[in-house]
Amino acid sequence: MPTKLFNSALKKLDLARRKSVTAQLEAWTNETPPSEVGQIAENITRETALPLRTFTQLLSDFADALPLHVDPLSAWDNACKLHHFATTPLAAIDRPEQLGGACKSDIFLKYAKTSDRILKSRLTKYAGSKNPLSAFIKILKTETLGGSMIFATFNDSDSTQDPFGGLPWDRDAIRTAFGLGQFDHASPSPYLLFRYHSAEPPSLTLHRPTIADAGTFSHFRPGSSAKAKCGLTCPLAPNIRTLPAMPELVHQQIVGDRLVFPYEITTP
Repeated sequence: MPTKLFNSALKKLDLARRKSVTAQLEAWTNETPPSEVGQIAENITRETALPLRTFTQLLSDFADALPLHVDPLSAWDNACKLHHFATTPLAAIDRPEQLGGACKSDIFLKYAKTSDRILKSRLTKYAGSKNPLSAFIKILKTETLGGSMIFATFNDSDSTQDPFGGLPWDRDAIRTAFGLGQFDHASPSPYLLFRYHSAEPPSLTLHRPTIADAGTFSHFRPGSSAKAKCGLTCPLAPNIRTLPAMPELVHQQIVGDRLVFPYEITTP
């Protein structure tokens, strides 16, 4: 059922844009056989965290982009890029001290400055080590740890403790708990699990994620409460081990000078 926020944002559009958005969401919802676009449409109608003005503008931008793109998903993605990090930044008092992020190792290596061969062997060698070789630490401190936007997790019972909360280190557990199905089809590479400080100068600006941050990622789920300070992942089915949903925040790209050792590499 659409949220009050969605209905309010939709009503603020002019008639032509409202019809355009409604028609596209209905087309996605009724697609046969059901696909990821149906879930994206549902996510849009269930958004609770975006400010009303921002949500209205997002829907308006989506309507304007639809005639410009052959693929409506591209129109949605482009509209979303204009409204990243739209929620009120997390207050300093609520900031988790330690954050965690999962990055596929092949993606990390693809964009690394250091030689793929050198970095790959050392990443494996020093995984789980609290005291890697100082020369390797120096290398990691210059590398980016994610794309332009990072979805981060933390320990919601004690933010000074391990942000991964005792999850198993195997690839399936991480993929399941963090709902990484849609972006995981291309390759079976392991995940790098990084821990890092949020308050190292300059302090990271942390936000609750919204549909605008998720874009076309269909495994995202909007939170049910407008008052929640963070989001929650949606574990993939079948979640045989009943792995918990993990708290999540979003922030801009970071580099390795924030790292807390050890980092981990998932097992098969």
